[in-house]
Amino acid sequence: MGKDMLYEAMKVVAKQRKIKASPQHDLYKKDEPYFYCVFYAFDSFRPYEKETELANIILDIAVKYCRFDELRWGIIQPGNDLKFTDKARANSIAACNAAFPRKKVCFKYDGSENGLSQLCEDILDYLEKFYRDFFESIDRDYGTLEEYYIANKEENPLLAGLVYIERGQFQNAEKCFRLPNMSCKNSTTSISPVTEEQRARISASCERPRSRSDYERLLDYTIAMQYGIKWTKETADYGLLPEERHGR
Repeated sequence: MGKDMLYEAMKVVAKQRKIKASPQHDLYKKDEPYFYCVFYAFDSFRPYEKETELANIILDIAVKYCRFDELRWGIIQPGNDLKFTDKARANSIAACNAAFPRKKVCFKYDGSENGLSQLCEDILDYLEKFYRDFFESIDRDYGTLEEYYIANKEENPLLAGLVYIERGQFQNAEKCFRLPNMSCKNSTTSISPVTEEQRARISASCERPRSRSDYERLLDYTIAMQYGIKWTKETADYGLLPEERHGR
């Protein structure tokens, strides 16, 4: 049974539940303040076990705060407005997901085309229960999703750092962004100098124009906020001046 047939069946079943399904085998749904996103597919090695009538489904499950997309984008691209549609969020433009370990889950399935709809129903039932259990554990153990992010900052410092930025605790955010597991260190946005201020920043830092990673921008932002420096396109693209970096 091909993956395309699974997608076609899922598209129909998901729509009935008001869940969106992309051609890339993503399921996503916005339910403020949260955004849910799941990648699903047959296990490429053992998609279906005829003897047990089981389908092996791979699930990559994630959840995030919708507002974190706008928050991060406003830091790495100040003044560059972006409309965050559900599709844009699902494609992880801002990559602010709390992602869970990949799962391989077995579902009853007879291998037939007619059985695909029930397989899709069972997958969605599983996901609904997963999210329900997750948020029950959050309420019980942490109180809020923000506190969960902070408690797990070693695993995903980006999310914890964004929580601290929202709270105005920029020194704590800087510490998070300096942790080893900080993501987006290789994610960059190309730039080209055009203004005098941009050229001055390049000259002062003795650097040629280059692409700065999103990580560098986020880290500089936390420093700028600690010293009351205005965050502009120039500071995001070219970094802080030496005196700004040390609060002088």
